[in-house]
Amino acid sequence: MEEIIIEIRDAEGGEDAKLLVKDMADIYLKWSNINNIGSKILESKEGFVSIWLKGKNIKNIFNNEVGTHCWHRVPPTEKRGRVHSSTIAVSVIDKETFRPSSIEVNPKDVERKYTCSGGKGGQNVNRRSTCVILIHKPTGIIVRSEENRTQGKNEVAAWERLRKILQEGVNKDSESSLRNSRYNPNSKPIKRRTYKVKDCIVIDHISGKKDNLTKILKGNINVLHA
Repeated sequence: MEEIIIEIRDAEGGEDAKLLVKDMADIYLKWSNINNIGSKILESKEGFVSIWLKGKNIKNIFNNEVGTHCWHRVPPTEKRGRVHSSTIAVSVIDKETFRPSSIEVNPKDVERKYTCSGGKGGQNVNRRSTCVILIHKPTGIIVRSEENRTQGKNEVAAWERLRKILQEGVNKDSESSLRNSRYNPNSKPIKRRTYKVKDCIVIDHISGKKDNLTKILKGNINVLHA
């Protein structure tokens, strides 16, 4: 099974482009329902939606969606009936590319403190220095473990907690860096598709195929793929 993240963002067209981002997300969610593919919206805000997908062969399928999608339509907010041209951008992130190996913490970067636990647990916990505090000096992260009755167990738990927090930070940074590398506003994006609403037709500029817009709006994106 493959896992990817689809990111859809507004490019040109102002308010209508922001509306089209959500419309495009709906198309991809409909496709996932039709094909019994696991899907979940990870983030949704004005002008941006990201969707997690898991299934067979979805990397190849959605590589056929990457690029700019230009829509010619009368926006729902248009009062004079004028046709607008709005563009949105679709990118794909392979989740396998931002799963770094388990992080190693240099003990020299960590300050350790031992204190008496303040919780319940009897004389051993309250009178002996069973509570362990670790301070990661490069980041300023502080973790505390006092839930166990012995200092040794608390130290193990504290180190595991610190590694987990640092690993989550690495994963987040890796994902952010990958997203920035996939979407560069200064680079010229691939012209993927044109949607002519008045003519009810969609043209894919990479595959050379075209089909009925109504069919695409129902989630049948495969008909346009190479």
